[in-house]
Amino acid sequence: MISLTKVSLKLLLRNKGFLFFLLATPVLSAFILSMKVDHAIYYQTDDSKIIELEDCTKKAVYLGDTSAYIVKVYDASGSVLSEWVLNKMADLSMFSVCRCDVSDMTEEEVLAQAKKDAFDDRAGALLYLKENFEQTVLDGDWEHGIQIYTVSEDQRQELFETELADLLSRIKQVQTLTGGDSHGVVGGLESIDEKMPEKKLVSLAGKKGTALTQEQTDQMTQIGYAFAIITLGFLFCGVCVARTVIEEQNNKVFTRVMLTKVGSRDYFLSKFTVAFIICIMQTLVLMVCLSAMKGLDMGINMASFLLVIFLLGLIFGTLSLLLGIMLGDVMSSNYAVFAIWSISALLSGLYFPLDDAAVTIKTLSYLMPQKWFLSVSELLLAGDKSAYSMLLYVTVAYLIVIISMGGVGLKMKRQET
Repeated sequence: MISLTKVSLKLLLRNKGFLFFLLATPVLSAFILSMKVDHAIYYQTDDSKIIELEDCTKKAVYLGDTSAYIVKVYDASGSVLSEWVLNKMADLSMFSVCRCDVSDMTEEEVLAQAKKDAFDDRAGALLYLKENFEQTVLDGDWEHGIQIYTVSEDQRQELFETELADLLSRIKQVQTLTGGDSHGVVGGLESIDEKMPEKKLVSLAGKKGTALTQEQTDQMTQIGYAFAIITLGFLFCGVCVARTVIEEQNNKVFTRVMLTKVGSRDYFLSKFTVAFIICIMQTLVLMVCLSAMKGLDMGINMASFLLVIFLLGLIFGTLSLLLGIMLGDVMSSNYAVFAIWSISALLSGLYFPLDDAAVTIKTLSYLMPQKWFLSVSELLLAGDKSAYSMLLYVTVAYLIVIISMGGVGLKMKRQET
């Protein structure tokens, strides 16, 4: 097996196309990381952070920020005060507020939907703002204007209820002092808020809950672009490894190898080892390029970033290797890996954020490895140590799926031949 690995590496190092992707993509990725670009325009959002659901049957988990505590709100009030309360709750980065209009539904119908969502949706809490919500809050009797359905054992539930009670108490206090209507109360509350320091809860779960600074957002965007470039190199280097297998099969080298004591498992394990070594080589080239750039600030520790790149490359290198072997043709493999690279980079949000994309697109994005590695990078930017466990789980999961599917595909191909 060691001899097969050495021979494969020697053949690859004589391949000009392989050397190009081995050297060019890490250099280009390092250059992209060194660029200072303001991406604020791509991440601008509306003043309201409330996520609007088309109707109450839509699942909040598909649109809400899964790293935050998702609150699905059945809003039958639609009043000025309900708008203020929900916006204030959404401003706290620990909560992701998803609202649906239920003004045309009875209380019994809302309760029935809540019972269904308790099982079908993955929201942390369900909040029902009744039609008389505004009047009950102004009267200081808000218990009769709201209904909270607890559907999880998340410890943030208590914090959510405390924050909600605090907001409602503030409304009553201002109303008592001003004696005005709901518009006057909201105006008084906003006047007070302008004089108070900003209150912000930061979740340690990543994504929107980490509340990245603008500089970190720019760094994360550049990392996404670098991912897009270097994964192209990993994919085509994997195809180069698959090319050696295809040529050895066509030239009967594989048959002669099978006549020795080396089994097919050892043969393909040697090719996987070659792909593993190539990932290390590309990561080392990237490390040299990054080290040569003075004043480079990625926002992430160099060793952690290189680990992310290596594991991402291991996934794509293995994928292209097995894909090339199953297709049995170099040109078809090139088409296939290029299609995989372009589509996966697009759907994973490497080029632009998918916050406002359709539910189907968001669901598909979770199937792409780059999506998860970008989330890991965001956690690392925020200083969250849970990024390492997430990185390990994601890598192992994808490798198990890819190798398992590749093994089944190779077995079926042998039976056909």
